[in-house]
Amino acid sequence: MIVSEKHTPFSKFFFFLILFLHSLNVLRSQGQTDFLGQWTGQEDLESEAINYQNRNISIEIIEGGVREGFYLFESSCNFLYNDNLDWAFHYFKFDKDNNIMTFLRRFITPVGILGYEELSYNLLDWSDNYFVAQYNSQNRETYHQIRMNGSFLELFELNPLEINLGQNFPNPFNPSTSIKVYVDKLAYGEIKIFDLKGNVINSLHNDFLYPGDNIVKWSGLNSQGQLIASGTYFYNLYIDGYLKGSQRMIFIK
Repeated sequence: MIVSEKHTPFSKFFFFLILFLHSLNVLRSQGQTDFLGQWTGQEDLESEAINYQNRNISIEIIEGGVREGFYLFESSCNFLYNDNLDWAFHYFKFDKDNNIMTFLRRFITPVGILGYEELSYNLLDWSDNYFVAQYNSQNRETYHQIRMNGSFLELFELNPLEINLGQNFPNPFNPSTSIKVYVDKLAYGEIKIFDLKGNVINSLHNDFLYPGDNIVKWSGLNSQGQLIASGTYFYNLYIDGYLKGSQRMIFIK
């Protein structure tokens, strides 16, 4: 549980209404740079396994992660983003000198190890709120093109400017542990627990986060109220549905 007061469904609706109205004003005065932000558009895919055109997709690119020179991204595009591995970082970078976008696609190897593949896209056309990028595999058997526009639902300035997901304490732990989340502005957040296979074990919090330190406690129970097995787990922080941080913890019996 989090140390904070409870809120009614009406207060939650009112909070998101304020976010939406303010985001429209922000977009009138602020363009998107370096591709950070939320994008919506369409994709074409041609491969040996599947072919389609003009499929709707979304991509959000945010700051974060541990790879120097990379941003994080999430996407509804199955070719770019493995939704089954949303507990693992998916990375993005832009090479301005060569006009190349790189998406790091995650997967699980046959022996159960987390792997990745870097997909390089040639940037065919772009502006502050529009871009077209195209990928061709080395054997020329796979072609993927994305055509994206800046989304008018992006909440630039209302997203917390500073977010910190702390390491749980104690760690390793038994029977309970505490997770500290810092935000510098009011936000709506959720913390999810995952096992090493990427299965969701529990959702600890789905409510407001207040400016300053927020403490979330977990007693090692899954969503059915059963005690989990000893081992390593991941916990992710989502702000307004988007991944903002991840940490690892160990439960012992």
